[in-house]
Amino acid sequence: MGSPGVTFEGLLGNYRVLANINPPDVVPGTATLTIVLPDAPANLKVEARPVYWSAGLKGTPKADQILPVEGEAGRYEGELWFMEPGTSSVQIMLEENGEVYETIIPVMAMPTAQRDMPQELGMILAALGIFLVILMVTIISSAMSESIREPGEIRSKSSIRRNQIGIALGSICMLLILWAGKSWWDAEAETYSRYLFQPLSASTTLESTSEGNKLLLSIDPKELNQGRITRKLSYMVPDHGKLMHMFLIRKNDLDVFAHIHPERIDTLNYQVSIPDLPAGNYHIFADITRFTGFSETIVSELTIPEKGAFSFASQKEFVLGRDDTFTFSNPVSDQKPQMLDAAIMICGKPGIKKDLPGGYSAIWESETGEFDAGKLYTLDFALFDPEGQPADLEPYLGMMGHAVVLKHDGSVYIHLHPTGNYSMGSQQMLKDRFASGKIGFNNLPSGLSFPDSIDNVIRILNDLTDEERDELLMADMDHEKFYGEEHEEHSMVSFPYSFPEPGNYRIWIQVKINGEIVNGAFDVEVG
Repeated sequence: MGSPGVTFEGLLGNYRVLANINPPDVVPGTATLTIVLPDAPANLKVEARPVYWSAGLKGTPKADQILPVEGEAGRYEGELWFMEPGTSSVQIMLEENGEVYETIIPVMAMPTAQRDMPQELGMILAALGIFLVILMVTIISSAMSESIREPGEIRSKSSIRRNQIGIALGSICMLLILWAGKSWWDAEAETYSRYLFQPLSASTTLESTSEGNKLLLSIDPKELNQGRITRKLSYMVPDHGKLMHMFLIRKNDLDVFAHIHPERIDTLNYQVSIPDLPAGNYHIFADITRFTGFSETIVSELTIPEKGAFSFASQKEFVLGRDDTFTFSNPVSDQKPQMLDAAIMICGKPGIKKDLPGGYSAIWESETGEFDAGKLYTLDFALFDPEGQPADLEPYLGMMGHAVVLKHDGSVYIHLHPTGNYSMGSQQMLKDRFASGKIGFNNLPSGLSFPDSIDNVIRILNDLTDEERDELLMADMDHEKFYGEEHEEHSMVSFPYSFPEPGNYRIWIQVKINGEIVNGAFDVEVG
C-alpha cells in the first residue's frame, strides 16, 4: 500500500543481481527498470520484457536490451511498456558467453491513478479545436456555395442562401461529431475508472469463544468484480506456507506489532486467535495471493476496547500459533508506554546497536545512516545472541527473515523478504503457468474444489516439522551462496527496498534464533 515499486535480489548465473521495477500508475504506460550487477564484468548483455500471466512466454514480444549507465559500473536502466492491466511479470535475461540466465519478477500491472490535463495544454487544445470547427464549417458552407459559383459570377440570393444552409448543416455535423466524440471519451473514462485499482477492504470484529479470543475478518463481496478472475477469493494460494499473512499495528504510536495467520472459514471470512493486546485503534494489513499470481493487501481497521468492554481470555487460555508473534516497542510520539508488562524494546537507528527482547541485539548496518526516497538500498541487519556473539539465524516461514515497513501516517505499508518485496507464491504461480504453455483464462481449476485442495495443502504443511516445512519452502534458495563466506554463521539478514516517498518510517524485522521468533524495530527518516 503506497509502495508500488517491486524490488528483487537473487542470483543470475554466478552473479548477484539487485533490481527495482517502478510500474506505471496509468495503464497503458511505461515502467522504469533498474538492474544492478555489482560483481559482473562489463561485457554482459542484459535484456528484459514484460510477460503477462494470460499471454505466457510465447505470446510476449521480443525482449528489449537494458543499457548500461555511463559512468556507473554494473548499473543498467531501461523502460518497458505495460499495455494491459492484470497479473504480469518482468523477465530479466543475462547472457554471458552464449549462456542465458533468466528470472521472473512478479509485477501487478494495475492502474492506480487518473491523469488530469494541465490547464495550459487544455486551453491550447480548446483554441485549436475551435479553430478546426470553424474551418470545417467554412469548408462545408463554401462547398455548397462559393465553390460552385463560376469565376466572375456575382453572388446571388440563392448562393447566399446555400451558404447559410451550408453553415447550418456544417454546424450540425460538427456538433454531432463532437457529441459522439465526447460520448466515446466518457465511456472510455468510465471503463478506465472501473479498472482503477482499489485495495480490498474488510470488516473486522472480536469474539470471545471457548477456545479463546478470535479476530474475524469479513471481505466485502462487492469489491470482487474487478478484472475477470483477478479478485476471486476461491483461487487463493499459499505464500510462505500460509494462506494469509496479517499484521496488526497500533495506530499513531506504532508501539504494538503482531504478525498472525488467519485460517479460512469460507472464501469471504477468516479467523485467527489473537493475544492480549492493549486497547486502541489498529491498522490491519492482510497479504494474499491468487492462482493467477495476483497478490495484494486487504486493508482494514480494528478497535480493541478497554478490558471492561471486552473480556480477553487469560494468557493461559491463549495458545499463540507456532508462526505467530507480537511485540511491544516505544511509541513514535516518545510518550510513556501504557500498561505493557512485557519487555519493551527501544527502537534503534541505522548504525546503532540496540537490545531486543530475549537478550538478543541487532545493528542496522549502514555507511551513512541516511536514506533518500526513490533510491534502491539493501537494508542490512546483523543479529547477536545474549552473549554478544553473532546469532545463528534459522529459517522463518521459508525465509531467513521478514520485515514490515510502515510510514508513521500509515500511508505506506510493505512486507519485505531477503529476496525482495514481491510474493514468492506469485512468482511460483507465474513460473508454473509459463512452463505449462497455457494462455488465456481457459483450463482453470474448478472454483468449487480448488479451495478444498488448497486447505488440504495447508493442513499438510501445518503437520510438518519446522525443518521439513522449511526444506520445502526454501527449495530454490541457496543462503550460503547468496550471502557469501563472510556470513557463514547466518548472523546477517538483508532486505532490498526503495522508499517510495520522504517521511518518517518504522521498520520491524523478524528472524528466528534457537527456535524462537525474535522481533526488532527501527526508526528512520527518509529524505
